[in-house]
Amino acid sequence: MTQSFFVSSPTLQSPRSNLARGKACMNCRRRKIKCDGKKPICSQCLRSPGTADDCEYPMEGRSRTQQLEETITKLQTRIGELESSNSESAIGLREPYDGGDVPFISLELPTPIDQWPDLGPISNSPPGSSRVNTPASSASSSTLVLEEPPPNVIEELVDNFLGKFQQVGFFLHHTTFRQSALQSLPFGHYSRPSPALLSAVYLWGSRLSPTRHDIYNEDAFLVCTLQNIHQDLGGHHPQRVLHGLQAEILLSLYYLTLGRPVEGIYHLSAAVSLTVSAGLHLIRSSQMMLQPIFSVLEPTLPPPATALEEGERIHAFWTVLILNNYWVAAHGSPSAIPYYGTPIDTPWPLELDEYVSLQLFQPVLGAGSGGTIAQFMAGLNVDGFSALALHAKAAILLERSITFSARYPNHAGAETFEALDVVLEQFILSVPLGIGCIGPGLSAPQRSFIITQTLTHTAIIRLHAHRIHTSDVSRAKYLAAARAVVHIMNDANFAQWEHLDPIMGILWKTTCEVFVEELSSMQSYGAVGLLTQQHQEISACFETILDTMRVFTSSCPLIEYFYGRVEEMYRALSCSI
Repeated sequence: MTQSFFVSSPTLQSPRSNLARGKACMNCRRRKIKCDGKKPICSQCLRSPGTADDCEYPMEGRSRTQQLEETITKLQTRIGELESSNSESAIGLREPYDGGDVPFISLELPTPIDQWPDLGPISNSPPGSSRVNTPASSASSSTLVLEEPPPNVIEELVDNFLGKFQQVGFFLHHTTFRQSALQSLPFGHYSRPSPALLSAVYLWGSRLSPTRHDIYNEDAFLVCTLQNIHQDLGGHHPQRVLHGLQAEILLSLYYLTLGRPVEGIYHLSAAVSLTVSAGLHLIRSSQMMLQPIFSVLEPTLPPPATALEEGERIHAFWTVLILNNYWVAAHGSPSAIPYYGTPIDTPWPLELDEYVSLQLFQPVLGAGSGGTIAQFMAGLNVDGFSALALHAKAAILLERSITFSARYPNHAGAETFEALDVVLEQFILSVPLGIGCIGPGLSAPQRSFIITQTLTHTAIIRLHAHRIHTSDVSRAKYLAAARAVVHIMNDANFAQWEHLDPIMGILWKTTCEVFVEELSSMQSYGAVGLLTQQHQEISACFETILDTMRVFTSSCPLIEYFYGRVEEMYRALSCSI
């Protein structure tokens, strides 16, 4: 028997018993049925589909569910206000930091690429099912009763996700997750991933699938994910915090891919809040104080039971940090993670399989004290050479370069500039090229190294951009970094990749703007400048980026948008000759 997407199935049952008046749980009071007062979940709530997570016994004041519902209502109201204010105006994926000579990212979408689905009411649904308004049906006010896909479809979606989601963003161990997801247990069972996480994986699996299902489609899974993500944190799933965090990350990346900043940054903020409140930035730290910020996180994460469990938490923190810095680069948003205002002692991640191989696990508490990121930025790059660690370091350097350029648009901050420049030069030498073969044959670490290299070269571009007219050294590094990005494109053969991290569209557009600046400068010299070998070489670089971006316009709306902007710039240059 299939289960509804929004039903959390009970795992235990207990006999009914008489209960003193006024001691019933809040859910049984609302339903006006007899409650036996069992804790943490009474028998009535265990037996009734979809009610186990609402069983609670508030002693005084507002209940946890009431507080959570009020918070969700406020957030949804705020999202509605943002959507309303942007419905007839531009959505600003803009770069407010630029004030110099190079026209960096200036994204103004005339309308949202896509609209939020109308979640609609879910009350008065038949038992054992959930009624939601899907994007296709909301206009006609019809509803869809959606059950979890059959086992063969679940396996297809999960394998599509795990096999084709080749970008940063999934921090759980693949094999362990797959085994858990494919168990023949009801949706919401505590031995399976949380409902929000499963829904998010189905969402991405559907997006990456070559086939399309009429019922189990991307729009429907998005509705399910958004509905479940607010319910899970207030529930009792043993992995609700970590799985909720993973779902928030997947949603934020989904909206980044679509070029929808309002929703994407909203889910990023939720991910950062969960990360900090769960203390994931202080793993192995002497300052470790896991005091929850939100009542839904009580109790906090228990100590990890295995090395893999700790490894997943370490990966979770660095994944959130990378996503945070992606949005800094894409939208110009200030970092939601203040590196120097918040102590970050979580160690650099190993590969997840290395944690699996650790047979004996002894938690190391109080080991961190100097600040992992602070040491790296001070030039102490003595550890952290896994693919994820290098990726995180490159994302940090890009964010630091953007922030520095915003704070010191001229030649101020010379000491900080020199220090950051030295760290960039040292770091780029430590990153493997990742080019051992081409196309689909590239391993996940090789793909990560390619993105890491591109992130680092873009950080160099951003750091030196405002000094190219006054410093020959900055100009040389600026142009060399842009050429290095094109060199990576030629070697990696991106045309053979099935799926691409959306950050690459932003990095490639930034690289194109280097060539726009150079070609414009050459045109100012007239025919003499246009006939040079350098002009031909830079034009070829520009065309290489255009050709590569064109490959991904059908699968990534964000890259499609940037491709249009880059093509427009190139056409304008060609017409001015």
